[in-house]
Amino acid sequence: MKRYKQFDSLMIDDFEVDKWEHPMHNHNHFELIFIVRGAGTHHLNGVESEYNTGHLFLLGPEDVHAFKLKQRSRFIYFKFTRQYFQHHGELPLPDLWHRDLEQLLYSPERKKGNLLSETSDQELVAQLLLIISEEFNRNKALSRKIIFQLFSVIILIVKRNSQGYALQQSSQPAAGIAEEIMGYIEMNIYEPEKLRLKNLADHFHYSPNYIGMLFKEKVGSTLRDYVSQYRYKLIEQRLKSSQTGMKQVAQEFGFVDESHLHKFIKSKAGKSMSELRE
Repeated sequence: MKRYKQFDSLMIDDFEVDKWEHPMHNHNHFELIFIVRGAGTHHLNGVESEYNTGHLFLLGPEDVHAFKLKQRSRFIYFKFTRQYFQHHGELPLPDLWHRDLEQLLYSPERKKGNLLSETSDQELVAQLLLIISEEFNRNKALSRKIIFQLFSVIILIVKRNSQGYALQQSSQPAAGIAEEIMGYIEMNIYEPEKLRLKNLADHFHYSPNYIGMLFKEKVGSTLRDYVSQYRYKLIEQRLKSSQTGMKQVAQEFGFVDESHLHKFIKSKAGKSMSELRE
């Protein structure tokens, strides 16, 4: 399988084509892909879904994908590496921004396809990415800082469209209980007390045994394993993409202390925190 490699921390591609020339492939970087106009099929990790004007996809290095066009399509690619989080033009990165980005990158929801359900938000993201593309090509003073700020806004818009955020803001029923639970976990991953089996069962008005069996049947993983693996992925991303101190990471993710965090990482990765960061 072909693997595309990028060594710059950020690249923006804005192009329009009648035929997709790339084979199924993956990358060594992340790709935020916006469909400015057009329609066709997106093949992502063995699953096919229709794409249309206004759709937005986020791919990680492990994702395998290709497009098949039904009509001429214009794409904007925002391609970035983990180093982009570290070298961001000396702009301050608030902890909550890190959280939003980490949750987006490692949320199972992004594997399902289009990340923008609201038409008004699709139009807004289109405007933002067109400005980003223009700033990248102009490469004038402060262009990189402007791009980073606009990218931060897009992350928040995607969060607003996520199922987990929608569930938190509305009492409307979701497509299924498993999706509801995963959305709840995503929004409360930094508050382990809320994700204890009893508290989670109380929230959804089920018995602990029943909600545990139901989740495993639908998702194929126990609730405990799912939460644990999701927390680990977020911690791994934080350690690799920022210089946040171990004490702060432990506090943010609800660990008793650094020693507790160290044991958790060792059990998941077989490495120490410093080895994982390197």
